[in-house]
Amino acid sequence: MPHHSHERHDPSFVSRPFAGRIGGNQQFTISPEDTQYEKISAKIPDAAANLHWKSSLDLRGFRDVELWKQATIEGVGTSLQIYISGLYSLGLFSALNETSLGPIVPAALGSMTNVILIALFIFAGGPVSGGHFNPFITMSTFFARLSTLPRTTLYIIFQCIGSVIGGFMLRASLGLPPAELRGIPGCYVDTSLTTAGQAYAFETMTAFALIFVAFGVGLDPRQRDVFGPALSPILVGFALGICTFSTGIVKKGYSGASLNPARCLGLMAASENLDYHYINWLGDLTAAMLNGLLYWCIPIYKE
Repeated sequence: MPHHSHERHDPSFVSRPFAGRIGGNQQFTISPEDTQYEKISAKIPDAAANLHWKSSLDLRGFRDVELWKQATIEGVGTSLQIYISGLYSLGLFSALNETSLGPIVPAALGSMTNVILIALFIFAGGPVSGGHFNPFITMSTFFARLSTLPRTTLYIIFQCIGSVIGGFMLRASLGLPPAELRGIPGCYVDTSLTTAGQAYAFETMTAFALIFVAFGVGLDPRQRDVFGPALSPILVGFALGICTFSTGIVKKGYSGASLNPARCLGLMAASENLDYHYINWLGDLTAAMLNGLLYWCIPIYKE
């Protein structure tokens, strides 16, 4: 299938074009100058980065079988990612008081592991679905007009289903009662020590920082010639690692920003404790809208 690059490729191995693919820096998009642009964009409106709201809100995308397949990959990837991250997060939480440095060592180890985990999953899922595995990323691409409403809706639904499956599989694997799953970093807030307003401020600002970096290194085509599309997933992972580490060590009773509401949905549902879970969605939604507004005011493309 045609894409933005003019290099010769075997068409059976070219990724389906998607402007909101994290990593690749718009390598896998269709150019308006392409002879098949009209034909492809009619079926895949977000194959190019100059998506209009009318095309974005077109509900005919729900009939696209390939889009359902991509959403399924998002669900499977999210489930696996949350299961793995839940395992090491729970193990690190149990070591919280084993050193004199308190949360610093577990937070640092968790952040470094997050860098590797996120990068690997983006590499694995990017060519098929865009490598989101996170409703926050999907919402952000929608508000930046890089993803259609049908894709956004299906992705988030499948990501949430996958997250719940991953959370309960974690619980089944460990054979622990729900109460012992509480306190997982990034998805636990002591409501007696942290107010809803404080949690919202943490989540919004760190999510905004994460998506600012992710769009800059993973979606801006001008970066493609600077460090190449293969490096951007690693840089996105580093951005998330820094955000989780900085929020995980600074305030007692706050285990760190979520930055992925699906992760907390699955893990908190398995622990049967949803305290402040709405903050995970509200803060990320606010950051996604702010980033969309910034992207609209200062676009990286010119008409």
